[in-house]
Amino acid sequence: ASRAASDGALLANDPHLMFTAPTLWYLAGLKLDSGAIVGGTIPGLPAMFVGRSASLGWGVTASYLDDLDLYIEKLNPDDPDQYLTPNGFRTFQTRESVIQIKNADPITITLRWTENGPVIPSQYKPLKSITPEGHVVSLRMTALSPNDTTLGAALAMMRAQNNAEAIQSAKDYIAPSWNLTLTDARGIALKTIGAMPRREPGHQSQGRMPSPGWIAENRWTGRLPYRDNPEFINPASGLLGNTNNKLIDRPFPRHMSFDWGDSQRIKRWQKLMTTRKVHSRDSFIEAQLDTVSFTARSLLPLIGAELWFSSETATGSTAEKRRKKALDMLARWNGEMNEHLPEPLLYSAWVKALQTRLIQDELGPLETSFRHVEPLFIERVFRNLDGAEIWCDVKQSSRIETCAEMSQLALDDALVWIAKTWGRSLEGLRWGDAHQATHDHPALGNNLLLKYFVNIRQSTSGGDNTLMRGRVRGSGPKPFENVHGAGYRGVYDFADPNSSVFITSTGQSGHFLSPHYDDLGQLWRRGEYVPMTLDLDLVRAASVGITRLLPSQPNSTPN
Repeated sequence: ASRAASDGALLANDPHLMFTAPTLWYLAGLKLDSGAIVGGTIPGLPAMFVGRSASLGWGVTASYLDDLDLYIEKLNPDDPDQYLTPNGFRTFQTRESVIQIKNADPITITLRWTENGPVIPSQYKPLKSITPEGHVVSLRMTALSPNDTTLGAALAMMRAQNNAEAIQSAKDYIAPSWNLTLTDARGIALKTIGAMPRREPGHQSQGRMPSPGWIAENRWTGRLPYRDNPEFINPASGLLGNTNNKLIDRPFPRHMSFDWGDSQRIKRWQKLMTTRKVHSRDSFIEAQLDTVSFTARSLLPLIGAELWFSSETATGSTAEKRRKKALDMLARWNGEMNEHLPEPLLYSAWVKALQTRLIQDELGPLETSFRHVEPLFIERVFRNLDGAEIWCDVKQSSRIETCAEMSQLALDDALVWIAKTWGRSLEGLRWGDAHQATHDHPALGNNLLLKYFVNIRQSTSGGDNTLMRGRVRGSGPKPFENVHGAGYRGVYDFADPNSSVFITSTGQSGHFLSPHYDDLGQLWRRGEYVPMTLDLDLVRAASVGITRLLPSQPNSTPN
């Protein structure tokens, strides 16, 4: 509240998930014994995962907590129904499961468990190539805890009246792990919720890769106490934020993760938050919808430095002129990933082609596993940190290639791809044509006829590393399709409870013939919101219809 223009805390939240049609999120209001709450829920789950009450607001982002390990289990060569443990061979726990298939005979499969967890079927292709003969792979994951109290914790959080109560109520939350951001009348807080595995200091792989399941030091020994989960309450700056970035840097085994979801967007967030001394609901909306790429602003001066000077007098071939044109356009660009601009497509195609050229000679066919640009890697190469410029040299050639040469070749690759895919006019390019939000129906989306009715496409701004995130597919004929982003957005102002605003990326109906199947989608695309009030009587008065779900009574005849 100390940084808010009005006398109340502010919270903005937009969890990022894969897009679907309809969206995963559903806007709702619930009346509890503790008071009304509004926000986003997931149909089928009786909890409000993001939202606000009169006294508390809460939002979530993925924490990237390392809560999953894979184990290589050694089979008994004399009895394939047994596996090795620290105490000798033991028989698998098994259960048969029948899978019913429409218009076909049912299939019976046998499920197996070890002391570490369920066995992943050997047919699973990603693991098949790394599993030694005579071994299987098992999975240990907090989400598979036999006594899962997550739902009870989520229900308790909805009734919390302040930050302290919300943090306490989440102690029994198991999985999936989130960074829970909170606001109440007294301040702001951020707490990582979810069970943190307790690993031994002698764990051979530290959970970074599959490890032998029969070695005791590799096994989990319970959970770390809830107080070990990262927690930040009322910092002196008056600001708290998370973009899936690293929260803490504790050494193993009390670490949180070796793999974080962001190193770029947090830089842009910090700049926007500190540029203003005070903030309002509108400035939080502006930040939530910000499309300036910190990554583009950082990488372009590195990868284009020598090319801009060498292209000043380009008068040769058509390819040279197109390269100069592209470089001139990018030199004037401010890094905004706006759907109506051509520069975001030029930049995205260039850095994607550049990363491919840097790694394909070393990694061969594994290069396709890296679908997304890794900005820190490219930065290290072009700054030559610890000799990283060696990645610019093509191993198979006799001469030593420079990073400037690789950058130029990659730009030429990108321009050839753009001309083939989008036409030769660089000024006529439009990022939103390539970066369409792709909401596909999970069941009907591939039907040759119905896909035109059930799938939803929207031209969008943003990119992998913008605050208004629109993560691209990264591969295939349409690598820049927007497939992962904020299906829900909410901004809560505690100075005025009824000024809080919300939106989802498709609509409130799951029926594609309903006018509400995709009516919120165009508002979402344009960066607009809808208000929601805590006064549920006002909601009923303004409703366009009411659906009543009535449980059947005993001995009643169904209609």
